[in-house]
Amino acid sequence: WYQRRVRVEGSQYVFAADEKKKRPLHEIMFFGIGSSYLSGLCLGGVWGAIEHQQTFESSSKLLRRNHCLNSITKRGSFVGNSIAVLALFYTASSGIIGKVRDRDDLWNGIGGGSVTGGLYKCTKGVLQGSKFVGLGALCGLGINVINGTLDQGMSYGPEVVKDTYSDLFDRR
Repeated sequence: WYQRRVRVEGSQYVFAADEKKKRPLHEIMFFGIGSSYLSGLCLGGVWGAIEHQQTFESSSKLLRRNHCLNSITKRGSFVGNSIAVLALFYTASSGIIGKVRDRDDLWNGIGGGSVTGGLYKCTKGVLQGSKFVGLGALCGLGINVINGTLDQGMSYGPEVVKDTYSDLFDRR
């Protein structure tokens, strides 16, 4: 079959200044929360279908179908809403941290993950909250590196770690 890659020369933006612009926070939040909700619905639906298979005994076709749909909608909405709320906390906190610092780097994702983890388990006490602050920071780091790698290629991780290290320790 005929395959050919079209190579576009020059800028891919209408105006040269658009290349330096970033997406606004509300667009980033809209995409992050929506995709997380949809992913959670799918994962929860699979969980509900598996739960239906394990718990329901043979009965009439109508009861089986009704129980299957009830299990899928129960777990799907639970997981989807839970993941969407975590995505809301993460995108809002990392975006606000970036606006306050007026920088877009690795620390925004780590800080956003820490705030999200802390808010997620803040009612369980200081020990549980601090564990989830650390876990959230690791997840924020992972999300940032994965997104950067998908956007900018495999060289993103080492470059960002090197720049972050130099920003942190080479200040004079």
